[in-house]
Amino acid sequence: MMGRKHEQQICHPGVVDRIDGRTVFVSIESQGACGNCRARSYCGMVESTGKVIEVVSDQASGFTVGQKVELVLERSLGYKALLMGYMVPFLILMVSLFAMYYLTGNDGLSALVAVLLMAPYYMLLYHFRDTLRETFRFQIRAI
Repeated sequence: MMGRKHEQQICHPGVVDRIDGRTVFVSIESQGACGNCRARSYCGMVESTGKVIEVVSDQASGFTVGQKVELVLERSLGYKALLMGYMVPFLILMVSLFAMYYLTGNDGLSALVAVLLMAPYYMLLYHFRDTLRETFRFQIRAI
């Protein structure tokens, strides 16, 4: 049963960087297992050696600076993040590029409009950043 639950989670080891009230700041360690992961080419964790993740936890006082911990995210939320961060922008870019080229026949204008249409999407994500922060909540546990 425990193994089944672990398969449904994305786990990253890290080290507690600092603690501020109920927020634990965790530095992500580089992970050798990323080489075997099927999603490694899509995951931003592979390239990021100095990433700090904020985790809001009622048990924040139970952690100490320098402690090794594990960050856990439900796999379904990982796929949702992949969709919102990579797939939707790609689709917006490609659909708008081909639609504008079909309407105008102008390569430069089509490319410009496609890139400019990315701005509203990213502004929308920025506007809902607090909601997204609540949706994509990491859990923290001591190793």
